[in-house]
Amino acid sequence: MYQLLIVDDQPDLVEDLATNMDWESIGISSVYQAHSANEALDTMKATQIDIVITDIRMPGISGLDLIDAIKTSWNHVKCILLSGYNDFEYAQRALRQQASAFLLKPVEDEELMQAVKKAIEDLEQHWLEVSSLHNAISSLKANLPILRSHLLTTLLHKQLPQEQLQKWLHMVELPLDWDAPCYMMLLRMEDYFYKQSEEDSSLLEYAICNIAEEIFSENYQLWHVKDSYGYYAFLIFASSDGDYRLHAEAIEQKAAHLQHYVKLYLKGTISLVLSQQLTFPQQLTSEYERLLHSFRQRIGSERDFLLTMQAEPEVEADGADCLTQLYTPPLLNHLLEIGQWEAVDDKLEAIFIELEQKRGDSHEHIVEAYYAIASALSYAVHKNKLRMTDSLGAEFNQLLTGPNFHTIMQLRSWLDGVIHAYKQSITARTQHSRTGIIQKVQDYAAQHLADASLQTIADHVFLNASYLSKVYKLETGEGISEYVTRLRLETAAHLLRTTSEKIYEISVKVGYNKTSYFIKVFKDRYGVTPQEFRDQ
Repeated sequence: MYQLLIVDDQPDLVEDLATNMDWESIGISSVYQAHSANEALDTMKATQIDIVITDIRMPGISGLDLIDAIKTSWNHVKCILLSGYNDFEYAQRALRQQASAFLLKPVEDEELMQAVKKAIEDLEQHWLEVSSLHNAISSLKANLPILRSHLLTTLLHKQLPQEQLQKWLHMVELPLDWDAPCYMMLLRMEDYFYKQSEEDSSLLEYAICNIAEEIFSENYQLWHVKDSYGYYAFLIFASSDGDYRLHAEAIEQKAAHLQHYVKLYLKGTISLVLSQQLTFPQQLTSEYERLLHSFRQRIGSERDFLLTMQAEPEVEADGADCLTQLYTPPLLNHLLEIGQWEAVDDKLEAIFIELEQKRGDSHEHIVEAYYAIASALSYAVHKNKLRMTDSLGAEFNQLLTGPNFHTIMQLRSWLDGVIHAYKQSITARTQHSRTGIIQKVQDYAAQHLADASLQTIADHVFLNASYLSKVYKLETGEGISEYVTRLRLETAAHLLRTTSEKIYEISVKVGYNKTSYFIKVFKDRYGVTPQEFRDQ
């Protein structure tokens, strides 16, 4: 359903058009009213308007100038012009501004309905073309590198169902088969590269990846992404252009060439860890973790190394492992920071499922989970400019004493209370913040009654007009424009009762430069004219 705005300095005409025509029958769900161009622009900023019907001749900003302003900020809004003047120049300018229709007053209801219906059809056709398959494919092709990187990042951390993965591979134009053989190479940029500026470092990273493509592309197909640790993960597949097969010795030689040319031409060192042959995609996650482990345990802080992994991983006796869900994106600290409560619940559930299924009541892993979650919570609280003592209340005492838990159930019980306390604290602060905004809005309107509008108020409180309008309506049940109008008329009534100021002076003082319009809106509210109100 579409939203319509009717603009005219004659309130009776606007009211008549808004209420006495069956707009819903042609797909209009809401009809908004404005009695000046400025009021219309305020409405546009606060509401998603699709079609505007405006008179040409209005005091201040004309309807033609209003269309200029609309086309500058809302290019896809359809505009219909009404004019009581059969003036060819108006029609010419309306056509130049791509007005949807130019109608002469008095306009017949059916003629206006047809004009709005035609505007709706034009909107539907426009957005159908925008969302067409051709445009979608063009946009997809333009963003293929980004989409491929996102997909590989996902595969490094979890395995996707075969059908879903094959759809994604087809979409990003990677002709890779399920169970295809491949190698993984992890690349770490070292000292020289980290001393560069951010801009130069990005160019060097781009250059390294280009060198890798140049070295491998003759016989192999590369797919790479930069991971969250700053390493580059490369998948190496046999080229689809020929019969060349994967050979460990040849791949290792090309990796050595990559190291050599980076050092020769870019003046920096890189270290590489190269896997044995893998099966795509089933072994990606485990092999990625193994290569990361090799950087930490085998290469460490040494520089300019090339390590080829053994075919069989070395398993340490009684070796422990971390809880992967704690460190797999999306991270808990980010979810807590932005208040994604459902996602927080899902993340915690995944952590506890891993604890219960893989670790049982392992006290070591309960401690690991406790400290990781407590750290995430501390980060989120402080990132939101709060204190843990205020946000967590009595639950903060547990953080001071440490993880005195022996079972997963004890950890879960404590965590439920902590998350609930933090959520309540964030909710209360949001409510307090909104209350402060409402107070600022009302104070400004009272002190600047003559020129108060949605936009001037939004500028004063440093908020987007659309957001401010929604928050004010949510908290008070009344729109800002409605509030300002009510405040103006109540102030005018007070001045009529308590002063001897002339009616036109009161009209200007409360923000109505056109006295006839002030008299009209005053009578609509109080049932009498300002003079009759004063006489009573």
